[in-house]
Amino acid sequence: MTRRRSAFVARHPLFVAALVAVCGVLAARWDPLISLAVVVALATAAIFLMNWRAALACLLCGGVAAGSYLWRIDAQQSAERGLLSMAGGEFTGRVLKDGKGGGVFWTAPVRLEGGPQDGVKVWWAGRGEPPVSGAVVKASGNFAPLPGMRNPGDFDQAGWLRSQGIAALFQARQMEGTVETGAQARFGAKVRKWFRTAVTVGLEEDSREAMVIRAVVIGEQPADAEELIAAFRNSGTLHAFSVSGMHVSMVALIGWFVLGWLGVPRRWAILVLLPLIFGYSWISGNSAPAVRSAWMAAVFLGAFMVRRKPDLLNALGIVLLVTALWDGRLLFLPGVQLSYLVVAAIAIGARWTTGWFSWMAQPELYLPLGMMSRWQRVSLWLRRKLSQSLGVSIAAAVGSTPLTIYHFSLLTPVSILAGVVFGPVVLALLCVALFSTAVYPVAPGVAAMTNRGNAWLAKGCTGIAGFFATIPGGHHQIRQETDPFLLVYDLEYGAGAACFSGGEAGAVLIDCADRYSFRKRVAPSLRRLGVEPDSVVITHPDGGHLGGGAAVWETFPIKQALLPVERSRSPGFRSWRDDAPAAGVKLLTASEGGSIPLPDGARLEIIHTPDTRSQNASADDRVAIYRLHWRNWKILFTSDSGLGTELEMLDRGKDLQADIIIAGKHRSDTSLSDRFLDAVNPQAIIASHSDFPVSERLNPQRADYWHSRGIDVVNQAHAGGVTLRIDAKGKLVLEGFADKSVLTLSPR
Repeated sequence: MTRRRSAFVARHPLFVAALVAVCGVLAARWDPLISLAVVVALATAAIFLMNWRAALACLLCGGVAAGSYLWRIDAQQSAERGLLSMAGGEFTGRVLKDGKGGGVFWTAPVRLEGGPQDGVKVWWAGRGEPPVSGAVVKASGNFAPLPGMRNPGDFDQAGWLRSQGIAALFQARQMEGTVETGAQARFGAKVRKWFRTAVTVGLEEDSREAMVIRAVVIGEQPADAEELIAAFRNSGTLHAFSVSGMHVSMVALIGWFVLGWLGVPRRWAILVLLPLIFGYSWISGNSAPAVRSAWMAAVFLGAFMVRRKPDLLNALGIVLLVTALWDGRLLFLPGVQLSYLVVAAIAIGARWTTGWFSWMAQPELYLPLGMMSRWQRVSLWLRRKLSQSLGVSIAAAVGSTPLTIYHFSLLTPVSILAGVVFGPVVLALLCVALFSTAVYPVAPGVAAMTNRGNAWLAKGCTGIAGFFATIPGGHHQIRQETDPFLLVYDLEYGAGAACFSGGEAGAVLIDCADRYSFRKRVAPSLRRLGVEPDSVVITHPDGGHLGGGAAVWETFPIKQALLPVERSRSPGFRSWRDDAPAAGVKLLTASEGGSIPLPDGARLEIIHTPDTRSQNASADDRVAIYRLHWRNWKILFTSDSGLGTELEMLDRGKDLQADIIIAGKHRSDTSLSDRFLDAVNPQAIIASHSDFPVSERLNPQRADYWHSRGIDVVNQAHAGGVTLRIDAKGKLVLEGFADKSVLTLSPR
C-alpha cells in the first residue's frame, strides 16, 4: 500500500504540491499557526513518500500559498476599514464584469481608480443603464459594509463577495453617475451581444427554448423561470446552466473533431484550439470553472506540443497550484470548489468506477472485431461509451455530492443516470449552436433555420431534466430543521413573508414577499432549510406579499392558497386568482370567524376580513387579520394593517388577545394604538424594519414606549429573521438570526 501511494505521488507531483498549498490556505482561514503545522506535517510525509527535494517544494508551496492568502486578507480588511471610515464623496472605478440588474438599479464589481484606495475592489450599487465590463463609472455616494446574512438559510453574499476580493459596498446617491465606455469595452460588449444573438436568432426572445439555449451556451440564467430551473436542479443537471468545465471540454472536442475532419495536422490544430477555448471562456463571461478548464486544456494540450505524455491530475494540479498561490480566497467559492473537486474525482476514480461496468463493454466471445456485422460493431461501440459514461458520472457524483449537500442541502442520486443521458444532448446542442454562430455572418436565414432545429434539442434537455426530476427518490432536500418552527423573514422595501413548518408534517407560507425577495431570499432560504411549503396564506393584495404569483407555485408544490379578498387591482393578486387554479392550486377565500388546520396540530383563525366592496382601497387597508393557535400560544399577524382596521375590529368587539404580535407597517397610517394593545395584551412584538422607504422604518421612540408598557420588542433591524420555537417546557423561544438574540417567554 505504501509503495502504491509513493508511486501515485511520484506520478503526480504537481497535484500533490497543489494539495499541500490548498490545505495550507484552508487551515490559514482558521489560524496561521494551524496552517504552519499542517504544511509542515504534509511536507514531512512527502519525505517518506518521495524525497527531501519534493518535501522542500511542498513546504515552499504550502507556505507561500498560506502567506499570500493571509497577506491578501489583511490588505482587504485594511481597505475595508479605510473605506468605511470615509465620509463619502465622488469616486471613479473600472467595471470588472457586466452590471446586473434592470430598470433603475444595477450592481457590479468595480476596481477603484485614483485616490488613496486606488486598486481596491468594491461592489458598486449604481443607478441607470447597467455598464459593460471595462467601462469607467463615476458617481457620488458612500461606502457601507457588505450585506450580511439576515435570515436562516440565507445566501452568504458577504462571504461570496469577500472571496472575490470585494472590500465594501459602494452605494451611489439618488442621481445617476456617469459611464464612459472605451473602444475596447464597446468591442467586447458588441462581440458578446452578437454571439448571444447568433445562437438564438429565429426564436422568440422570451421563449423557453431560447432561454435554455442561452443558459447552456453562454451561461445566461433564465429570468422568471422557476419551474424550468427547478427541473434541472432536482435532476442534478443544473450545472449545464452555467458555463463550466464540461462546456469548455465539449467545445474543445467539437473543435478537435472539425479540425481533424478538415485534415489539419494535430500540432497546428492545437494552436487553433487554444484561442477557441479561451475565446469561448471569455465570451461566456469567464466564470471560474470555465477559466480553470481553459487553462487545464492549455496545459494538457501543451504536453502534446512538447511531445510529453499529458496527465489530467498534473494539469489540474498546476492550475490549482497557481490559484492557491495567486489568490487563495477563490478556493472558498462554491463554484470553484465544485469545479476542482469533480475533476479530481473523475481523474482519480473514473478508472475504478468504469471497471464496474466493464462487463457491458466486452465483445462477444470468439468473435473477432473484423468478423462482426455493422450493427454488432455499433452495439459494441455504444456499450463501451455507456460503460465509460456511467463510470465518469459516478465518479463526478462522488466528487460533487459532499459539496452540494454542504452548500445547497441537496442530494441528487438520480444525477448519475441523468448525466449519462443529458451529456450527449448538451453536446449536440452546443454543436448546432456553434454551427449557427459560424454561418450567421454570411447566412442569417440559415442560422435562423438551424436555431429552430436546435430548439428541439433544447426541448429535449428540458424533457430529460423534467423526467429525471420526477423520479421518486431521485432527489432529496436535506432537512436542516426537523422540529416545528415559525420563521418571520427580515426583508427589504416593505416586503413581508413568514413560514410555519410542522417539521416532518408540511409547511405553510404566510405571505410570500415580493417577486425579487421571494426568488433571491425566501425560496433559497427554505430550500437550504429543507422546507417545502405546500400551502400559502395571503394577508393582503400587496405586491410585497404575493411573491410574484406564478413564481411561488413554480418553485414549491403549492396545493392550496387562502386569499384575503376575491378581487383586487394588483397584477400579482390577479395572477393568483386567474393562473393558480390552472397550475393545480386550490383557492380559498378567507371567511371571518373561520379557521384552517395547520401542521403540528396548529390552526389559523381568521379574525377579520376586508370589506368586499372596498376593491379600490389601498392594499394596506384590505388586510385580513389572522391568529395562529399553536400549543397553547396565540400569535397575531397584523401585517401592514393600520389604525382604521384596528378600530373596526375593536368597535365590533373582536377577541384579539394574543401572546405575540407580528407587525408590519402601514404606508400612510399609524398602527398598534394603545387601545389595540390593551385589547391584545401581548408579551412581545416582532416589528419589521426597512431603511427604505421611510414609512417602513421602526421609530426608536415607539419601541421605547412599548418597552415602557412591559412589552418585549424584537426589532428586526437588529434581530434580522426571527425563529419561534416551543421548547420541551412549553416556553416560547424567539431567536434573532442576525444578532443571535434569544427571548424566552413563559406561558401566562
